[in-house]
Amino acid sequence: MPVVARPALQRLIDAPESVGLAIYQVGRENEGVIWNADSPMPLASVAKLIVLVAYVEAVANGELDPLAAVTLVELEQYYLPNFDLGAHRRAVQELREGGRVFSEEGAAPYVLLEDVAWMMVRHSSNAASDYLHHLLGQSRIEETALALGLDQASGQTAPCTFLGQFLVMANHTRAAANDRASLESYLQDEAGAEVYGRDVALLFDAYREQASFRQSEVTWRSEVRRPTIETQRFFAGRLAPQGTARAYGELMARLAQNGLSNADSSYQARRYLEWPMRFPVNQESFSNLGYKNGSLPGVLTTAYYGYRLGESAPVVIAMFYRDLPQQTYRRWRFDLPHDELARWLLADPEALPLLAAALNQATP
Repeated sequence: MPVVARPALQRLIDAPESVGLAIYQVGRENEGVIWNADSPMPLASVAKLIVLVAYVEAVANGELDPLAAVTLVELEQYYLPNFDLGAHRRAVQELREGGRVFSEEGAAPYVLLEDVAWMMVRHSSNAASDYLHHLLGQSRIEETALALGLDQASGQTAPCTFLGQFLVMANHTRAAANDRASLESYLQDEAGAEVYGRDVALLFDAYREQASFRQSEVTWRSEVRRPTIETQRFFAGRLAPQGTARAYGELMARLAQNGLSNADSSYQARRYLEWPMRFPVNQESFSNLGYKNGSLPGVLTTAYYGYRLGESAPVVIAMFYRDLPQQTYRRWRFDLPHDELARWLLADPEALPLLAAALNQATP
């Protein structure tokens, strides 16, 4: 095992209840590692897989034109500064450098709709995800989740916009002392879940539609340090959309094997997810490699499928860590031991039985 991956294994041993795993080669599931695989875990940006599938299905059905223009001004209406670790700005910059931001005389600069989906997958832009989420509609996103088998029985909670989630955590209209209490109120009974969904939608619409609300929020966030990191961690662990490692392992297997409604939507989903294949180091080990990750304070998630060179069945990984100590979370965001563990398991045929043996020794 690479040295850099060992902290991820040690976390499994030290806090086994805080990790969910589904790791196996398709057709050899009984030889894989299934660990807390039916325990709901925060998804963070892995939830964007649902938006991606809804988008490619709509394109394949002729409902959306991937070459439609989307102005950068429009995308800014979905962008909340300092809440995506710089992902949106990096995505726009890479498109500029690649000549993918277009401008015509007298018109606002724009990108193509297909590149908005690329921004969501490659850079995990929340603004891009929320633009597509709104374009498709909440009902379509929920229907897509159900069609993928991501339902309440599988531990899935309703996907919702990232902008709405972050505004629910704290916003300029709420008194300073009320952030944590307001979040706890959503958890008191079933009615709280309905109120939560309503508030997410209302705040999302206010930010997107009302320039004055949006400007007030951006100004407030530049001056006030809210929500606190403790509030963010509470939200990530209790209110952010959740799912299980088993369900997302099955989803990655489905995507890897062209299991969407038709050949075109399956191809398009894989075209987006397999962006890591541009790197020579991946070309040395895989014929295909698809990937989506996510992070929220205390939460790191990753989902892969990979076809090793010369093999006809993919290896799939859904790896969800929650409740990471804050210093560990910050360090892992840069060292990525969980990703290094996943890549070792994907690339080395001997790695998975070794991990299974190690975990069998570490637990009753």
